[in-house]
Amino acid sequence: MFYKLSTQQLKEVLPFFKSKPKFALFANAATFEIEKRLPNHPCDFYCLEINDSKYFYVFRHDFIPDTSRPILMIENDQSVNENDVIHGLEQIESVEPDLGNIELLVATSALSAPGRKFFIKHFTRSEDYNVECNNFCLPLSAQAEIQKKIGGMTLPSDFSIGSTRLSDSEVVNSTWKFATPETILQTKEIIQRLPTSCIHHKDKPVAFEMIGLHGQLNHQFTFPEYRNRGFGGMIENTIVSKCFKEGIQVVKSVELSNKEVLKRSMDHKLWEVVREDDGEIIVFDYTQYHLN
Repeated sequence: MFYKLSTQQLKEVLPFFKSKPKFALFANAATFEIEKRLPNHPCDFYCLEINDSKYFYVFRHDFIPDTSRPILMIENDQSVNENDVIHGLEQIESVEPDLGNIELLVATSALSAPGRKFFIKHFTRSEDYNVECNNFCLPLSAQAEIQKKIGGMTLPSDFSIGSTRLSDSEVVNSTWKFATPETILQTKEIIQRLPTSCIHHKDKPVAFEMIGLHGQLNHQFTFPEYRNRGFGGMIENTIVSKCFKEGIQVVKSVELSNKEVLKRSMDHKLWEVVREDDGEIIVFDYTQYHLN
């Protein structure tokens, strides 16, 4: 059975999403959709119930800039059957005319493989790259420790920490490695509608961190001349605290190729790598598609 989730069904499935770390991005997307927090990036949620499994698909529309560049996420609650994954995508194709225009596919490797085959076969989409990541979550039990760290923060007198300002948009966008001329519009919307963290020095943004459209920690950056002062930890703890207070699942992705950061995250006493129920560490694929 294939169906689109209503707002009420989304509210009913949200506790399940929150209970499973591998569904953390789904939980955030559902929360934002229920709250109507991102009107220019609304989500449609679909479910395929087949062969004793449930496959969930999140289709995030992109109304800014004018060119539609949606994002698709796929997750499931049991073992993966490739034909079932493709069947679900075929159903979505019949109701989402922009499916062939997706910019990004986010899924575990087992789900990503049939998904990528589908987009090559049905839409002849070429991939710019595929990045393999481990995701890490902070459990709610870490909130007290985070607040303790924030309470112990000190900055020189001519520095301040707070939120990223709309006037900082150009600086933030210019330092993002995935930026394009169009992403400035998305950057402005995120600054206005989602938690941010920024350290300013003499009214200039020198270190900042954002969260992405699905609530994942994103784009932490400190200008080189301000590094090695602990600013990265300060802005991360600050944005994490804001996420906890706003009911956003705290999750970040670390590329498998980034060995140093991956090891630090694995060894961290608070961050927990996302695993399957059997303890196996999950690999998530982030597949970027070339603009047709």
